[in-house]
Amino acid sequence: MPRKKSKLDCLGQADQVLQQLKDEPAGLARERLIAVKLGLEDELELQQIADTVGRSRATIQTWFDLFRKEGIERLCRRSNAKTGRPSQLTPIAEKALRKKIAKGSFRRVNDAREWLRKKFKIEASYDTVRHWLGKLGARLKVVRPRHPNSSELKRYRFRTQLARQMFCALKERNIERGKRPIRIWVSDEARFGLQPSLRRAWVSRGVRAHKSSSCRYDWQYIWGALQVGGGGSEFLYTNRADGDVSAAFLKQISERDPYAIHIMIWDGASFHPSNTDPRIPDNVVVLRQPPYSPELNPVEKLWDMLRDWLCNRRWGSLDELLESSTHWLKKFWDEPRNILSLVGNGWMRDQANA
Repeated sequence: MPRKKSKLDCLGQADQVLQQLKDEPAGLARERLIAVKLGLEDELELQQIADTVGRSRATIQTWFDLFRKEGIERLCRRSNAKTGRPSQLTPIAEKALRKKIAKGSFRRVNDAREWLRKKFKIEASYDTVRHWLGKLGARLKVVRPRHPNSSELKRYRFRTQLARQMFCALKERNIERGKRPIRIWVSDEARFGLQPSLRRAWVSRGVRAHKSSSCRYDWQYIWGALQVGGGGSEFLYTNRADGDVSAAFLKQISERDPYAIHIMIWDGASFHPSNTDPRIPDNVVVLRQPPYSPELNPVEKLWDMLRDWLCNRRWGSLDELLESSTHWLKKFWDEPRNILSLVGNGWMRDQANA
């Protein structure tokens, strides 16, 4: 003989269920209210209600018991009680692990496992530690070199006070702004030659990746400048990199718009002239970025992309390599949007507009 149905509306809240359903947004609370409403109508069996809502019979029975004993408020409130086994990763260990991740201290998951075992006596599986690393926001990235003399404080000041530094550089050169437009450039030079440049490539499983290459010591320098905000670009190919070539490149920038004031941001290479050098054109101001901070210069990304284009190929001659480089660089002086994608809309654009 089947068990007799228990009364569902023990607290007399049937009208409140119908009223709250009108305003309750989609979610778990609404799902529970719909189940209780169907139960109050007393037209469907428990299993039929479970099928309608898309839950198990046991879940519907649990919701009904909540409504019987504690009413609609408890029914619509999710429990804050934590279930399951507590994590081995204590708050102190988690804080220390976050600091290690921020410094890039682990090359492999097993390195993190060994550190946790020695430091906090935490014995965890490979998959568990990998889950913890992912949960804390860690990602496997290529480590880039940074000089030990690089200063985080100087990089921060450069990013946040660039507008002030440009104003001071103009005063140093005794250049009055007036109504003259100001063009801001980021510049750098890179050496490209016939030495093989090999990078990763997709290859069939079980097959070694090989590329034909031979070491030949023949190269040229490519000088590049990108205009911040304006989308302009200038390039120059030379056989050497020295002060005279640097001054010639600044003259090339100057003659692009003789009426404007051109602020050139580049690194502190010894052959880059300073503002006191008489070879600098009258409408050009040089601003040096902090030492050992190539990530502050968007042109570095340009060279990295160009090397991706030139890699894994054996070039017959330097002229062939430079012709291919020109073909690839052409899209930057033909389409300014490509330059804007390198410079971005971050701190450099904000400081330039300031």
